[in-house]
Amino acid sequence: MGQLLLLSRLIALAKAGAIVSSAGVALLVAFVLVLLAFPVIKECPTDRCEFTSTAPASLQGIFDPSFLAASLLTIAAGIVMIRYSRWRESKAAA
Repeated sequence: MGQLLLLSRLIALAKAGAIVSSAGVALLVAFVLVLLAFPVIKECPTDRCEFTSTAPASLQGIFDPSFLAASLLTIAAGIVMIRYSRWRESKAAA
């Protein structure tokens, strides 16, 4: 009975990992779509260049490097959840 409960929890963890990873992919796709839809303008008045987006103010947060890092970390967290559940499942079967 305990083995069956463990197996069902591991399956639920793997499904949750797939959902988390899919959410990260959706964030990454949103980043790319906004980047393609609203080009970035390069301005070099001096030695130092400045990059500004033509996106509306409501979408400016997507161009933050932390948004890209968060989407990649979300994908990685989902993959870790899936791999951990599969590893525990193989250990439980042995």
